[in-house]
Amino acid sequence: MRNFFQSFLPLLKKLKLKKYFVEIFLLSLASLITVVALNIYLNNEKNNLKVTKTSQTYSSSANMIFIDVSGAVKKPGVYEFKVGTRIKEAIDKAGGLSDEVDAVFFKRNFNLARIISDQEKIYVPSVTEINEGIFIQNLRTLDYVSPVLGVIDNTAVVDTLIDNQLISLNSATIEELDQLPGIGQITANKIIINRPYSSIEELLIKKAVNKNVFEKIKNLISI
Repeated sequence: MRNFFQSFLPLLKKLKLKKYFVEIFLLSLASLITVVALNIYLNNEKNNLKVTKTSQTYSSSANMIFIDVSGAVKKPGVYEFKVGTRIKEAIDKAGGLSDEVDAVFFKRNFNLARIISDQEKIYVPSVTEINEGIFIQNLRTLDYVSPVLGVIDNTAVVDTLIDNQLISLNSATIEELDQLPGIGQITANKIIINRPYSSIEELLIKKAVNKNVFEKIKNLISI
């Protein structure tokens, strides 16, 4: 500040404005402060804009998932989808089913309305793979004549599931999960939303089911 005063004084003498020194000095100082404040403000606005853009980019990425679609489809690969995408959309984006697909097996075992989850793999088996026994569909009896209403006999359900294949937490449909004791449509949907699972215990970690329900189904499920 002292150096600023000393450099300013000769100019005032030259202009014969020494008697207005204080006023001119304060005016100059105010102008300097204004310029500095304006510069700081513009820098802050620029940084805030960068933060906003970064936040928007992160938010957009958080709403996207990646799915591996392969097997008997025309364009196998990893695709990006919005959260809430269904299997039908994933198959369509992969070019649709190829000529090698086992259409009957596909219609029986793929629920096109099911919502897919991040990091999920959708593999569509071919006729050859089905004929060679590489993929085996679950055997289930659908009783449309006498549907069971009200309370379900858990023992009968458990026996039925043990006789067949365990329910996969990462690939089962809502209908398949709904067969498990203590699991309804809402809980089944919660299990699907929290996919993928690396162990069945993640059902508790991700709070998809409570401990009592987990104890009922732990021997009936796999990943």
